[in-house]
Amino acid sequence: MNTRILFLTAAFVMLSVAVFAQVEIPEVKPKADSLQMAVDTLLLEGVTITAERPLFSVEGEKTLYQVSDDPTVQGGVASDALQNAPGVSVDVEGNITLRGTSSVEIWINDQPSNLTEENLKTYIQTLPANTIDRIEVITNPSARYATQADGIINIVMNAKIKRNEFFCFGTNASSQPYVMPWASYVWKNDKWTVNAYANTYWYHGKGEAHSEKDLYGEDEEGNQVLTSHLKSSMSNNYTTYSPGVNLNLTYTPDKMNTFSLYAMFWDSFGPSEVRQERERVEYIEQSGEYKYSIENKSNSNYLFLPYGLNYQHKFDEEGHNLTLRMNGSITRSALPIDYHKTYTLPSPYERAFVMDYVSTNIPINARVDYNLPYSKNGEFGMGINAGWEGKNECSPLDSLANGVYVHDSVMSYRFRQVDHHLGGYFQVRHRFGNFTVQPTLSLRYYRTGIVYPDAPNYDSTAYYFYPLPSLHLSYHTQSMHNFKLSYSLRIQNPYAEQLSPFIKFDEESYATGNPKLKQVFTHNIEASWTKYWDDFGSVGLTGYYKGKQNEINKITDAAYHEHYGRVVSFNWPVNVGRSYNAGGEFNMMYRPNGMFNLRFYANLYESYIKTDDALEPSEMLCYSFRLNLWTKLWDRLEVHASAYYNSPTQTLFWKKGANYSVDCGLRADFLDHKFSVFVNGYDLFGLLKQDTYIDSPTVTVSETSRYNSSCVCAGFTLRFGNIELESEAKNGGEAAGQ
Repeated sequence: MNTRILFLTAAFVMLSVAVFAQVEIPEVKPKADSLQMAVDTLLLEGVTITAERPLFSVEGEKTLYQVSDDPTVQGGVASDALQNAPGVSVDVEGNITLRGTSSVEIWINDQPSNLTEENLKTYIQTLPANTIDRIEVITNPSARYATQADGIINIVMNAKIKRNEFFCFGTNASSQPYVMPWASYVWKNDKWTVNAYANTYWYHGKGEAHSEKDLYGEDEEGNQVLTSHLKSSMSNNYTTYSPGVNLNLTYTPDKMNTFSLYAMFWDSFGPSEVRQERERVEYIEQSGEYKYSIENKSNSNYLFLPYGLNYQHKFDEEGHNLTLRMNGSITRSALPIDYHKTYTLPSPYERAFVMDYVSTNIPINARVDYNLPYSKNGEFGMGINAGWEGKNECSPLDSLANGVYVHDSVMSYRFRQVDHHLGGYFQVRHRFGNFTVQPTLSLRYYRTGIVYPDAPNYDSTAYYFYPLPSLHLSYHTQSMHNFKLSYSLRIQNPYAEQLSPFIKFDEESYATGNPKLKQVFTHNIEASWTKYWDDFGSVGLTGYYKGKQNEINKITDAAYHEHYGRVVSFNWPVNVGRSYNAGGEFNMMYRPNGMFNLRFYANLYESYIKTDDALEPSEMLCYSFRLNLWTKLWDRLEVHASAYYNSPTQTLFWKKGANYSVDCGLRADFLDHKFSVFVNGYDLFGLLKQDTYIDSPTVTVSETSRYNSSCVCAGFTLRFGNIELESEAKNGGEAAGQ
């Protein structure tokens, strides 16, 4: 704790020294009555003073990259500009990560993009970089954004497209294997924009996993003894087909009003086969050895239908605006499974099950945002959001008995869940010279409830009302030293299923909820210093602390249960007490020009988990390294290479082994960017695997999983059409409000 206090004190001192260093000491003037001077009247010509804004800067919670001021990327596309945004990486297929994590949302002109993953890739690989004013990177989003992502990347456009008709299509393929043909069409005039995207996807995957589990119980004298040993080997093969269509419409009747609509249809279905070989040795209740094999056959179906409506009214061109949003979706999952279990010891016989799992989820959300600049240096924003979500889930299971399938009421269940939420926020941002202060306060109400019709006694409903404050401070100098200090509070509510004590039985274990669960409080503190150079890149240091109180984790235990007639493992969620990750990050970007980018990240942090007085705290030093190289040769050929290493990490009882990988790829443009091809190699040395294990007082588990991670991907894109930009366009940031 003392280390964190010193760290925060040092951060405040750094910020204070930087501010003090820029404070001008007023000149001492003589009193008016002590000196009289005669001055001739002089008429001076007008003088215009201009200052070049820095290419990179920090303002409030945002790190800004002024794309329009960077001539080295003006001939490229949006992915070229994103490569140069601090902390952002884009591989040759268009996958975007922020500081090494893919938990990032992409926004366009201060609004969520609502683009699918593949549509987003097409967008950033075809959008000209000279249509972008700036890119805003937010690594610790305030309560205003209402996001669970670790970061947000906001692309602010600088030009309004007057007329555009654009069509492109292509195909991506991989040795895993998968094949994905796709097509995208855009039509636009000065009032209407139509954007349609369609693709279909075929994928075949396979993997394998091995695990061993020891269960401990008490003998007649109360001593802890080994009760059973389980050994399992699993292999799976599955095929997926995924057609999808995405439609976006935008209508701008005048420069002050904008209406937009989007809708999507995406379906995913395909067969899957899982084979398992298991051995179980009982030492107490049922002495003996049991061997059996399991074969699962299923044909899953996943349907996703999102939609949304947006309206924005601008009162002026200075950021005074009102935005209304409504969005929702319909999600349906179906997973019929044929389940066969064949015993070889102690006596050969076969059991069969049929399960038809179905889940339907319908969320609806509405939001209103209002922005008002009150001066040249400040503005305030406020908003309100509300939502409703209904979920139905059914998992009936029938067992084969004497040639007839009989309903198994113990292992079957169905439930209905309804959630409501209502929230509002108020945010102020003010600039004092180069110093920016941005406080935000959000208030939220949340209700969750779940009902099991077949077990009404397990009805569980909970209500929550809580504030979410955040504060972001930033300061930058003319020599591009940037300092940032931020704090935000996030609160995670337990899910309804986690609160219900209803028991879900499986073949070898069972799971239940916990009605005593409390909210999880997460305090995020981040302090950073970054120095940018126009002709070099940047060097930065970041210190952070992410502390959780009442963290919800799943505990695995073992005990005798009458349904099984022996000791089995079970799990349930609990508040584990206190945990935190505290550490620092070093990052360096070597960028002599906009077409070469070499980045190095090093992350070192302490992972601490404290459960209760009965168990010793668990501490682990974790670290990771990442090296990314991206360059563009002859304005045509992109070269990408990356390597990373992640040390072992931990949760409560689970520990995950180290993982590492090496990737590289090439991408080339021909015919003035109208034809592109790429080839990419993932996990070149087949290093990617996952080792996990549990070490608790009653359960010891070790698992190793491998899958076909090594692969080569390739694809091409053909583009047709012209883009005409207005020469005197309004700034996109002014249009959307900053």
